[in-house]
Amino acid sequence: MKKSILLKALFLSLIISCSAPVVEIPKDVLAKDKMISILVDVHLAEAAISINNAQRDTSKVTEYYEFIYKNHSTTKKQFTESYDFYLAHPEILNKIYDDVLVELSKKQTEAVKKH
Repeated sequence: MKKSILLKALFLSLIISCSAPVVEIPKDVLAKDKMISILVDVHLAEAAISINNAQRDTSKVTEYYEFIYKNHSTTKKQFTESYDFYLAHPEILNKIYDDVLVELSKKQTEAVKKH
C-alpha cells in the first residue's frame, strides 16, 4: 500500500513538473480573442492586396492596416507589442493561429456559398 501511494505521488509530481507553466498575459497586451480578430482581418487584407495589387502599393497597405487598427480600437504600436509578446510565447501564438485558421476557413466557406 505504501508503495502504491509512493508511486502515485511520484507520478503526480512528474506530471506537475512536466506541465507547461501558465503564462500570464500582461494587461497592456491585447487579449487572445482580439488578436485572433485582428489577425483574421490582417490576413484578409494581405490577400486582397495580393489579388488587387501585384506591385504592393505601400499607401494602400498602410490604408488597410490603419483601417484594421481603427476598426479594432487599437494602435499599430499596441498590436506590434502584443504580437511580439505572443512571438515570445509560441505555445500561445500557435493556439491563436489555430483559431485564425478556423475563422478564415469559415469565411471562405461563407464566400463560396454566396457564389
